[in-house]
Amino acid sequence: MGVYELDIYAKTLYGAPLFIAFDTNVTVEQRGYGALEVTWATPMQAASSQILAGVKAWTKLRLVRNSYGVPDTEDDGWVVLETSAGADTGVFLDDTVVPGRVYHYGVFVSTAPDTWDSTVTYYPGDLVTYSSSVYIATQAGPSGAPDLNPTYWSLSGISEQWMRCGGGVGLAVKDFGYSAILYDSIPRPYKVDAVESTASSIPINEQLARFCHLFGYFFDVMKCENYQLLRMNDVLRCTDRQITLLAQQMGISDRLPTLPELRRTYVRDAALIQRDRGSTSSTAALVKAITGWDADVSIGYNELHDLDEAAFASPSFPAWKRDTVYSTTAASQLYSDIVQYNGDLFAAIGTPRRESAYLSYTGSNPTRTGSGVIVRDPDRVADPYPGYVRLDQAAVGDSLTFTFSAASGGAGWYNVFLVAVADPAGGIITATVNGKPVTMAPLDLYSPSRQLVPIQIVGEYNLTATGNTLTLTVTGRNALSSGYAITACYWMMQGGGINLNVPPTGDSRSATYWQALTPNSLQDTLTEQNLLTGGYGSWNLSIPGGTTNPDVSSGVAPDWWVSPQGARSGTSSPGTGNSLNYTAKTTAGTREVFLSGPVRAANWDSTNTYFPGQPVLWNPLAWASPPVYVAKAQSVGRQPDLNPDKWSFTPYTANLSPEPSRIITDSVYTPKVVSWSATRSYKKGDRIAWRGHLYEAALPSLGIFPSGYNTDNQWWRWCGLNSQRYTYSVFHNRTATATGADVRLFINFYNSNGLYGGIGFLAADTQLLYDRFELPDYTYPASTGSAPVGYVKPAAGQQGVPIPWNVSRGNWANARGVVRPTSWSSSATLERKAGRVLWFNRNWVYDPVPAGHQGEQAYVTFMSATDDSAGVLEHGVVFRYGANAYWLASRDRLTYTTFTVTSGAVTDVTTAVVATWTPVKSGERMRVRNRTADIVVESRIPGQAWRTLASVSDTRNNTALGWGLLERVR
Repeated sequence: MGVYELDIYAKTLYGAPLFIAFDTNVTVEQRGYGALEVTWATPMQAASSQILAGVKAWTKLRLVRNSYGVPDTEDDGWVVLETSAGADTGVFLDDTVVPGRVYHYGVFVSTAPDTWDSTVTYYPGDLVTYSSSVYIATQAGPSGAPDLNPTYWSLSGISEQWMRCGGGVGLAVKDFGYSAILYDSIPRPYKVDAVESTASSIPINEQLARFCHLFGYFFDVMKCENYQLLRMNDVLRCTDRQITLLAQQMGISDRLPTLPELRRTYVRDAALIQRDRGSTSSTAALVKAITGWDADVSIGYNELHDLDEAAFASPSFPAWKRDTVYSTTAASQLYSDIVQYNGDLFAAIGTPRRESAYLSYTGSNPTRTGSGVIVRDPDRVADPYPGYVRLDQAAVGDSLTFTFSAASGGAGWYNVFLVAVADPAGGIITATVNGKPVTMAPLDLYSPSRQLVPIQIVGEYNLTATGNTLTLTVTGRNALSSGYAITACYWMMQGGGINLNVPPTGDSRSATYWQALTPNSLQDTLTEQNLLTGGYGSWNLSIPGGTTNPDVSSGVAPDWWVSPQGARSGTSSPGTGNSLNYTAKTTAGTREVFLSGPVRAANWDSTNTYFPGQPVLWNPLAWASPPVYVAKAQSVGRQPDLNPDKWSFTPYTANLSPEPSRIITDSVYTPKVVSWSATRSYKKGDRIAWRGHLYEAALPSLGIFPSGYNTDNQWWRWCGLNSQRYTYSVFHNRTATATGADVRLFINFYNSNGLYGGIGFLAADTQLLYDRFELPDYTYPASTGSAPVGYVKPAAGQQGVPIPWNVSRGNWANARGVVRPTSWSSSATLERKAGRVLWFNRNWVYDPVPAGHQGEQAYVTFMSATDDSAGVLEHGVVFRYGANAYWLASRDRLTYTTFTVTSGAVTDVTTAVVATWTPVKSGERMRVRNRTADIVVESRIPGQAWRTLASVSDTRNNTALGWGLLERVR
């Protein structure tokens, strides 16, 4: 029976055999202050040793002391004693300890390697001598001579092998003076002789002093133990387990950084961050706790429209409420408010969320009263702001009047906002809208230096479609001001009350204010964290078809997006990370590169549709270095420098040539460690990467690889994942409106704490792969031929619930992110030839979809063979799976199988071999591409290109849409 992860096959869960071991009892006892006595029995070979107990001798004994934990190796700490077997006394008085500390001791013995014996079964780590050389076993099993069997043996530079045979721990007591305190606290009459002269000194009562010392010594012990408890909870010195427990107590365990040092800093400063939340000092402390960087923090304006835009997780949409006003960006669902109503999703339309325009227009707008002079749009080279209108040389009573139209929602109630500029000559102003007084208090525009005034709420007004006026009037000035000037930057409007009490369906106005969201055929399923690997992902079944979006008709803008979580930065493309399978290229067909960080921007085009995060160049003043603007919301024809709600000015310099490196000011580096090499000799403490994990050498080694999982072996200690986890948001932009047109992919990266890590976008026909699928603890239901009860299909803007799996002819279960077959439904031979399968139907996950297959792709990585000593089992990716036939791509062949089921039992199985190939090795990645009339099977070793295993034209069973995993008897 194999053990499966859905993209990592047959991970063994069995422990390694015991190495040669010796046992001894070790005790550590206190001998007064600052001394510990260590005693041990003569080490004897353990009865559980893999070689006959009692026949293996040891030559040297070593006592190792460590103040942090029980020594793990013979040099893990301070060697306080080393003696030969004949000189062992079994006792050592250690008087070099520091009082007040806990010390851990380990007793180690060394053994000489045995001469290789052809009748003995050796296990990983065994040392033998052969032909005057020392060899180390790298895997278990009977083998030939070491020099002729490199699969089982590797040359070793180790001449002797140390074994830990016992350990102990003791507290070196520190004298805190409690004995003297007790003695001094006893009244004088109890310390003196029966007769005492007035001038005599106080004698020492030896017996009383020793009696007090008995209690005082244990008071000293208690104080030492109390200090150890304080030290154990010192976040900079305690164990990582303690860090997790402290974080749970404070309610911040779900926000801990991955890196150990940052975890400790975050827990240490958690109280400060919480108490001063929102302040510059708290923000700086939070940045340092999360990134390790010192940062200068200053206060700026919030560019997010609402709280939803600050979330980095999958969106979950609330139920519609009749007393809530829902908003949207004009003519788009992309940033609409989305609600659930009668089990379906709806996006608000026709209600502008926020419209904005600069007040610096030419012509008769604005107009003035009084003797002041209007100055429009000053030189932007000398001024950091994006333009304004200024009434200069004004006097009390002078005014500026702006005429404007309501937003695209038409006449109705709107909240009006004003952004003004303060400077040394600014006056005090009031405002009116359509001649009516506003709720805004008088605004003082004086400031020692020119700067934007925070957004001011002018008030809520019932505006007409056109001809509305905003009037700003001078009423006085600050005593420090040198004038009465009015300087206004821009105004904004927010829709209010238009769709109040209009349900998404069932009202005559529903179609005007709401739009139903239909499911996406390219929608990815929900991503879950794998507790075993620390990764994220989903089983991705995409319909690339040349990078098309089949559910959008010609001429319709692509108003949907995909928001999976947990991408890993630094993965090659294609690669072994999680995948959302897009292929994107430019209309001209030119090849470009995937950029993660640097800004690569084209000139702004008034006819193009731009989406959030998309950079453009806009340079009307012909600057030497063209400025880069980044889209904040979807727009068409909205000039970047005149629409601050749609575009954000950036300090970036345009990247005019492909540049694959990351920019530190715009992203977060991912640490990389050199991969393990079979030909390199490693010493203790060396760090290497292997299969996505980070390891540190615990022993010298050559040719011995790490476990490959989040576990240790004798030579390597697991230190964590070799990559930084990121959250990402994915959206795309069509380069044309026709169905089947190319798309350009954009990705915003965030780390696990929600910090922005840079923008990446794809403009090439290279694929992005994020294709892992991991489930929470789950027992899969028996097959019914349809999706399990309670399964809800994903809708646009949602991620599907990853449970549409059925089981046929066997049981499958999932625990801690690993799925495996647990039993057969029957012992019948034909049942097992038909195979036990964990499968789902494509239409359960992606519906609606075009008829027939569209080039779906599935990926799998085999990590080891099935648990089958007889070699009769095979496993692989099953596709075109139906009630009586299926295709299977296993490790070494492509087969088509038909079977007959009578009264619930399999009565006939016929398997035809269509193609064969050299068996796919463990660790190799395999890809199956399925279309209506042809099948392609490929494999890829990490770091190499894909190689074709089989390419066949075959239409058999091409109407079946089942996909999954299958294990069967050949």
